[in-house]
Amino acid sequence: MADRSKLPYLVSLIDDETREVREEVLKGLSNYGASLEEDLLEFSKALDTQTLDFLKPILENNRRKWLSENWESWKKYSDANSQLEEAFSLISKFQYGITYPVKLKRLLDQLGEEFRTLYPFGNEIDLANFLFNFKKMKGEKEDYYNPFNSNLIYVIKEKKGLPISLACVYILTAYRVSLQVEGCNFPGHFLAKTVLDGEPVYIDCFNGGKMLFEEDFKTIADETYDSLSDILGKETSAITIIQRILNNLVNAYKNSDDKINSDFFATLLRTKTRD
Repeated sequence: MADRSKLPYLVSLIDDETREVREEVLKGLSNYGASLEEDLLEFSKALDTQTLDFLKPILENNRRKWLSENWESWKKYSDANSQLEEAFSLISKFQYGITYPVKLKRLLDQLGEEFRTLYPFGNEIDLANFLFNFKKMKGEKEDYYNPFNSNLIYVIKEKKGLPISLACVYILTAYRVSLQVEGCNFPGHFLAKTVLDGEPVYIDCFNGGKMLFEEDFKTIADETYDSLSDILGKETSAITIIQRILNNLVNAYKNSDDKINSDFFATLLRTKTRD
């Protein structure tokens, strides 16, 4: 249970010479609660590298507690795009730190503002060209299993990510400029979907915003195309996208030999992200 009045005392004893004292400090900070990182902010300038290394596993554990407690906040929104943005904001805070000053909303707003300045009457295809050609956002092929590829702040700043995270940047930017873009839960390679002249168009955000039409999928065997045709025409809900993002995080952390976070996201997916 958090007792903020005791925090200055605990911080002052982090580097105490006595092992027993340090162990008690560790116990006290570990039991402090999910607000530890926020409450520590006022001491941040006074914390040296050694102290931060001491705090790192405690803060990481508290971030897991914080995310578990706050995860379902995305469900309070009624529209799919707001749900998506809230879920991605929570993931960004978990990975960068609860007190990280850069906000996903502001980065997405900036993309929308820049697009409308350059393309006052631009449509959905213009937006894809803006993001994946002009802004040079692309698929991350060399470090595919980096967990930060599911973090939209990282994706926007580094201009690279997974098919689904790039598609979500496209979807959420489109939402800001009153354009219609949605997700397409294509197996193995998430796509974005829009409509051009009354015909559905699929955007491969991982490969430069390449446009695909339904006939492009007909090169697949007829029986396979029939099942894919159902997927192409089906609406992809926010929860489906969020579930797929969490599954990516499970695999990414597992690939990074981070069993604790892999298991954590698997539990989050199983217990708090149901249809």
